Amino acid sequence: MLKITESKENKKFDYDNRIKRLTDLTNETILITKNENIFYLTGFKGTAGWLLIHNSKKYLLVDSRYFEQAIKITHKTSVVLVANNYETSLVDLLKSIKVKEITISKNGLYLCDYENIVSAVIGASINISVNKANIDNIRITKEKEEIKILKDNLNMAEKAMTKTLAFVKEEMSERELAAELEYQMRKEGGDKTAFDTILLFGERTSLPHGMPSDRKLKLGDNILMDFGLSREGYKSDITRTFFFGKGNNFEEMSKIYDIVREAHKKGIEAIHSGISGKEADNAAREIIKSNGYGQYFGHSLGHGVGIEIHESPRLSPITDNILEGGAIVTVEPGIYIPDLGGVRIENMVIVTKDGGVSMNDTPTDLIVL
Repeated sequence: MLKITESKENKKFDYDNRIKRLTDLTNETILITKNENIFYLTGFKGTAGWLLIHNSKKYLLVDSRYFEQAIKITHKTSVVLVANNYETSLVDLLKSIKVKEITISKNGLYLCDYENIVSAVIGASINISVNKANIDNIRITKEKEEIKILKDNLNMAEKAMTKTLAFVKEEMSERELAAELEYQMRKEGGDKTAFDTILLFGERTSLPHGMPSDRKLKLGDNILMDFGLSREGYKSDITRTFFFGKGNNFEEMSKIYDIVREAHKKGIEAIHSGISGKEADNAAREIIKSNGYGQYFGHSLGHGVGIEIHESPRLSPITDNILEGGAIVTVEPGIYIPDLGGVRIENMVIVTKDGGVSMNDTPTDLIVL
């Protein structure tokens, strides 16, 4: 027999409105397996769980590791204890609420989970199909409380960066400085890093997503930091490039910095609700192209940030998605020249009908440490 316990209210966010937006998108009985969407719709932060939405009612299936936690933190949710395995418990739940047909969300769905679910429900004479809706999209427009958390998380990360700069010294390694930055983010209140910190010196800054190594800092190196923290289920994302003194390549690298900074400025200025991701990307990319460095800017201009570090919408040469007011995106142009180095500048930006509004407190001026 299923053990089901009803959770009480969680007033942190407007969960009832979130469910309404989901049912406006799809009114079918839907199974959601993606952790980020389960958190968004219920408040549950565990790493394992399935969420069934039926007639706007939420059923959260969790195992014994999370049962008590889920009851305490979710909003008006029927929390179902998984006693054996998830597939068996799902079938038992569907039978108990007399559901004969379900859809499954394609977002974050693993093939092995899909095959196991299909096998279990078909064996119980329950029809199943893949839901066509992209339910990640209900998270694009941020609520007031989400914007506050995201800005706080960003500003905490910036404070951590400012404190970390006081520890920069010659002969320290990329790993050492990255560890200090991550420690400072924890001290500021971060639960964990938002993603693997990118922190590189000198010629290694030409690696857009390079990982910290034992490479030692030398006078004249530039320092690229791409980092963020996670708190209350939401991420932050920022990149800054500094110079540790003026080396032999400073003239060229400072020129590149100025070009990237101008592209960054133009990218933010181009953003407003109704513009496409492709148009926003092009506004910044043209600055870099017109200065002869187009081939050295290979990635997209930016992406949405929220519960995930990379989410919709996208600002990319190949993306036509239209930016909505209330979305939060990154603007992060860069130039990367192999064996010389790279520069990237990244801010988080709120999309409004009147333009893009930067959420950052720290400046983008060229800084020589």
